[in-house]
Amino acid sequence: MAAILTITLNPALDVTTTTERLRPQQKLRCNAPRFDPGGGGINVSRAIGELGGDSRALVALGGASGAQLRGLLEAEGLSFEVFPVEGETRFSLTVMEAASGLHYRFVLPGPEQHVEFEDRLLARIGELVGPDCRFVVGSGSLLPGVAENFYGKLARLVAGRGARLVLDTHGAALRAAIESRPYLIRVNHLEAQELLGGRAGTAAHRLARDLVDRHFTEAAIVTLGDRGAIVATEGSETEIVPPHVTVRSTVGAGDSFVGALTLGLARGWPLVTAARYGVAAAAAAVTTEATQLCEADRVAELFAEIGGVIPSS
Repeated sequence: MAAILTITLNPALDVTTTTERLRPQQKLRCNAPRFDPGGGGINVSRAIGELGGDSRALVALGGASGAQLRGLLEAEGLSFEVFPVEGETRFSLTVMEAASGLHYRFVLPGPEQHVEFEDRLLARIGELVGPDCRFVVGSGSLLPGVAENFYGKLARLVAGRGARLVLDTHGAALRAAIESRPYLIRVNHLEAQELLGGRAGTAAHRLARDLVDRHFTEAAIVTLGDRGAIVATEGSETEIVPPHVTVRSTVGAGDSFVGALTLGLARGWPLVTAARYGVAAAAAAVTTEATQLCEADRVAELFAEIGGVIPSS
């Protein structure tokens, strides 16, 4: 049993293509598409694998698009288990505009599920969180029909099994989850501000501190894009300044961060060291094209550049 289990409720078959320029009401000729397995937990597991770690991914899939996504996971050699859903797994379309270098993302909703789906899923997760599983990653949006407090239920289940939940979600799902105080939440500056009801421009340091002081989580990480991240625990607060890199695409940066962070934690690293590893992974991810994630060699270089030192075992 892997020490890390990732959960992807609403995965996507990611389709990426390029056109010269986006124009309304015209037929736009595109290059041959690239297909990738997508979804928060899937990408976290892919990043962990790229960095030399092991994880098990539980992925909810359905229909022909789900079968295609499953084939992509198998081709990557990812350790995963399919949890069947009703309906078709969604598509996500990324269009790169060659003239500007900008990318545009079109994300479709997932298939609607019935009430019993949630109970069956939690039961299976409970079976997978065995004695060797130390961290569970809940990442991404919920499927339509799944209750907003699903991640809160997951936090209680995981804690009851002696593991820790690393949560990377937003909106109503996050607001409901904090009632169960997951071990760690990763939010960006705007998501933290929305969660806390703070005024526009509230400092990230204050937001990270408030998330912990109000007992929403044991550890909070507020990410700031090209300005790095703030890590807060009870009585501790650390700013991590990222390395300077040339940005090609921001897709996958957050998932790379969470993958590297969780891998570091599973290896027994201090939280701040693991978070530095996450910042390095996010910086590496933005230097790649489209939906590509971080690359191990580049992560190692950037980790050293920001003062990251891998603890001796």
